[in-house]
Amino acid sequence: MLQPEGEKKKGFLDRLPKLGRISQLVLVIGIFLLVFIPLFIINQHQPETQAQLNASLSNLQKIVSIQQTPKAQFEADLAQASADTEAAKAAFPDSKGVPQMLETLRKLADDNDIYITATKVSTATPKGGIGPVLTVTLNLKGQVPLFQNFLLGLDTKLPTSQITKVTFTMATVEGEYDTATIVINVQSYGGS
Repeated sequence: MLQPEGEKKKGFLDRLPKLGRISQLVLVIGIFLLVFIPLFIINQHQPETQAQLNASLSNLQKIVSIQQTPKAQFEADLAQASADTEAAKAAFPDSKGVPQMLETLRKLADDNDIYITATKVSTATPKGGIGPVLTVTLNLKGQVPLFQNFLLGLDTKLPTSQITKVTFTMATVEGEYDTATIVINVQSYGGS
């Protein structure tokens, strides 16, 4: 819009209502303070609020980055513990499965070309043990080096076995077999 030539553009103070210069100055300072004081207070609280928001953001990022819920993790841990228990049961023979254990010992003796002439099995339950301890006494007939191979093979066939006593008797007459008496403790579980 065109302005007449004689009229100047009015300044900010000239546009204010018809007040005195001091009143106009007080009004401008009041408006400035109404705007400045809230902004100053907001600015003073910003670092504290920003720290709280950063902590919330960090927690949210952790929650979002978790792949499994805690319940799923507990279920996975329970499944792993059950699998470990079953694996331990496979390593520890069942105390009710003495015939299977004796069959394992017979096969190991056959593989080493020695003969089991007598067996005796007794059971004891120690305090604090996971199950009964089977004590197996074997009388063997063969040659001493083959007895040694038999003893070494026990570790793979009965990993929970412990040899407690070994007695070798060497044959003094040609054509006779060497003999051995072996006492083995086998840790077992009670079975369920």
